[in-house]
Amino acid sequence: MKIVCIGWNYKSHVSELKSKLPEVPTIFFKPSSCMIKDGEAIIIPKGVTNVQHEVELALIYGKDCKHVSEADAMGYVSHLAVFNDVSARDLQWKARDEGNTWDLAKGMDTFGPMSDPVPVTAVENVQDLNLKLTVNGEVRQEGNTSNMIFTVPWLISYVSRYITMEEGDILITGTPEGVSEIKPGDVVCAIIDGVGSVTNPVQSE
Repeated sequence: MKIVCIGWNYKSHVSELKSKLPEVPTIFFKPSSCMIKDGEAIIIPKGVTNVQHEVELALIYGKDCKHVSEADAMGYVSHLAVFNDVSARDLQWKARDEGNTWDLAKGMDTFGPMSDPVPVTAVENVQDLNLKLTVNGEVRQEGNTSNMIFTVPWLISYVSRYITMEEGDILITGTPEGVSEIKPGDVVCAIIDGVGSVTNPVQSE
C-alpha cells in the first residue's frame, strides 16, 4: 500500500507558505509506516524543531487505476477518510531550499494519522466538504474542498497518467490555510463534515 500526496492544492495555503501557484500538482509520497489511528500519539523525534499539522481529504482506491478519464475517476474510489499530513516543517523548508525531496520531513513514523474510512457514497459531493482542524479545542484550520486548485477527479486522472494506483492505495489531496506548529502535550483533531475525524495527542520521543 502506498500513500500518494498532493502538495499546495489550496490557494490560501500556497500564499501562507509564500510559494507560487503550481501549474501542475506537486506530488510526493509518505510510507505506510507513518500511519496511526484515532487516539494514537504523534511522536516528535529528537532534534525536530517545528512539526505542523495539515488536515486533508484522503481517497482510498477500490480497484486498480491507470489512464482513467476525469469523467470516470470517482468510480475508482471506494472510501474517504480524514488524514492529518503531519510535517517536520524545519526539515521540509531546508530540503526545499537545497532542492531536495520532502520524504524525511513528511514520512516519519506517526506522521500520518487517518480516521476510519467511510464509503464514498456517504457524501453527496467531494468538491463541497468542510475541513477543520483544532489544537486543544482551538480552531487552527478551516476550509472547503471547493477551494482546491485541482479538483478531486482531475487529480485522480492526472496521477493515473504516471502512477498506477492499486486497490487499497491512498491519495491525499492537499490542505487549506492555517497550518501551525504542534508541540508535546497538544491534542490535535482533524475533522471533515460527513467523513469523520481523527484525534491524536502529541508526545516527544
